[in-house]
Amino acid sequence: MIEESYLIILGVVIVILFIALIILTYKVFDLQHQMAEGNKPNIPEEKPAQTKTAQKDERREEPKPEPKIAEPKNAIIRDINLTEGISDIGESMKRYTLKYHLDSATLASVDGFSIASSHADSEREAANLTARYQENGMTEIGDTHITPLSYRGEEILLIFRTSQQVTKERADMMIRDGRSILSHWL
Repeated sequence: MIEESYLIILGVVIVILFIALIILTYKVFDLQHQMAEGNKPNIPEEKPAQTKTAQKDERREEPKPEPKIAEPKNAIIRDINLTEGISDIGESMKRYTLKYHLDSATLASVDGFSIASSHADSEREAANLTARYQENGMTEIGDTHITPLSYRGEEILLIFRTSQQVTKERADMMIRDGRSILSHWL
């Protein structure tokens, strides 16, 4: 009876040690994965202690950097040419997404056909979103925006995804560039 209880206790200890070994192995592999991706763990560096006079000297010697005027994070990149030096309209749409910091952009006919897009699954997206636009005039569905533009007497829909606010000025520029892509390629 006493030997059985020792065996049970020994078995429980072995199971606990095995689980601890698995957890430790997982943490080591996770740390290696983070280091390989360049996400260094947050380990503070140790700095040698300084005397008060050394700290004062260090403060005096450091020139204050001139404040830089930061360009807004999502500013329009105006120097991207949407049509020159490329071979197809799809590349123009990819440049369009870069210029306006969009996740994707598609030019579609009102009846749901994709004319050009920056991504592969544009046919289904164009069909679904143009149908919603025609049914109830929705121009914003989550992070997806639908903006109509006229081109040669036809209404074309500019469908784009972005999590940013789209100002009137930005929308006007996007419409103008959408027309320039259409006029260059069609």
